[in-house]
Amino acid sequence: MVVLKFWLSLGLFVLVLIFVLVAFLLKKRNNKKLVNCTSKTSGTVYGYEARGNGLFYPLVEFEVDGTSYKGKLVYRGIMVKAATFYGEAEVIGDKFAPTLRVKRNPRISFNPLEKEIPRGSVLDVYYNPENPEENYVQRFVKSIVSQIFFYGAIYFIIMEIFLYLVL
Repeated sequence: MVVLKFWLSLGLFVLVLIFVLVAFLLKKRNNKKLVNCTSKTSGTVYGYEARGNGLFYPLVEFEVDGTSYKGKLVYRGIMVKAATFYGEAEVIGDKFAPTLRVKRNPRISFNPLEKEIPRGSVLDVYYNPENPEENYVQRFVKSIVSQIFFYGAIYFIIMEIFLYLVL
């Protein structure tokens, strides 16, 4: 029984270390983009990229020193509210909020972002002056993946304490 307790504790400890390390690296990468992207320019919406839920995110093209670069407007998440069968898809609230809120028909709907941010629209682009490929459009959205790994590590710590007390 003692051997089993040791190996379970060791395994959970290793999982905690892995989860904390991944959370740290993801948060560092996330913050690096925010710190590095200090220059601002304007970009033009030239198309849309499918991202699931029947939505297409705006793709933006911008120029730095005569070279063309691409970026995209991203969202942390999408909240979909069902509309009536014949209801038209629409963005609810701020179209630039980190979480996009959409009211749409669950069966057939057009992309509401295409109506809110049509092709040719001008959006702000923040980019790294040393590497314009590193950029974000309109506003920076923090990823929640690092938080998920951090809370996963806490969960494994609680499991380890529980197993230590029970076994």
